[in-house]
Amino acid sequence: MTGTEEIVSQLSGYGSLIINSLYFMISGMLVIFVLYKFANLFLNRFLILNSKGKRLKMVIFGTLYMLVFVITALLVLKRLGYDVSAVGQLAILIVLIGAVVAFLLVPFLPKLPFVIGNMVEINGVLGIVDSISAYYSHLRTLDGKIVYIPNALVMASRIVNYHQTPNRRVELKLSVGVDCDLALCKKFLFEIMSADDRVLSDPAPAVFVLDANAAGVEMVGFCWVSNDDWFPTRSDLWLLVVDKFQNDPAVNLSLDKQEVLLSGEVGKS
Repeated sequence: MTGTEEIVSQLSGYGSLIINSLYFMISGMLVIFVLYKFANLFLNRFLILNSKGKRLKMVIFGTLYMLVFVITALLVLKRLGYDVSAVGQLAILIVLIGAVVAFLLVPFLPKLPFVIGNMVEINGVLGIVDSISAYYSHLRTLDGKIVYIPNALVMASRIVNYHQTPNRRVELKLSVGVDCDLALCKKFLFEIMSADDRVLSDPAPAVFVLDANAAGVEMVGFCWVSNDDWFPTRSDLWLLVVDKFQNDPAVNLSLDKQEVLLSGEVGKS
């Protein structure tokens, strides 16, 4: 009998054991997964968990997953004829102690302040987290490029996570002519923002004058929208602002002015 035939013969003798072990392990994991989904549904509907509550939930279900693997291994060893009474107690005790240690130590372990799917800005790169490996974080930029940023650089960089804030501010900064009706400019800008259904009423839209000089008067409009609506709302509001300020004779956007001195006029005053 060849070596391959001998291995196949040995495995065939453990076929039922392998199938039963896989059945127990997969069934246990499915049951825990269903319980996890129901727990999430119940907690999200009736309770608002703080960071400790969320961590406790993850530790509990992580411990249950580990217990399924440990119990499966113990059942296999027992079927093979090994005495697992002492080893089994020790293994389960190690899993439970590990769960307590994990619950206490997780807040002190370094971790990346984002997960896959978050929109973040890292080291000046804006994009959506595509994947995270042991060495790199992969960002997919808005124009489709994949940027690989070393995790060591990520931890040392300034990180803005736009996903963690439900609402985001839209800023409309423009310069209007000094000869136009400033009160009317503020009114138009306020009305454009307030008329959009995506703009939140709390905090309410607001318009402020920032600066005034010979070139024009700088003003800015602030409004808040949901994070998912930020890009389309900002684009639509700018289109309305440009259209309004170009087509109404009472208001107009200022143009950049530059002084040009001819060579013969340099030094004259």
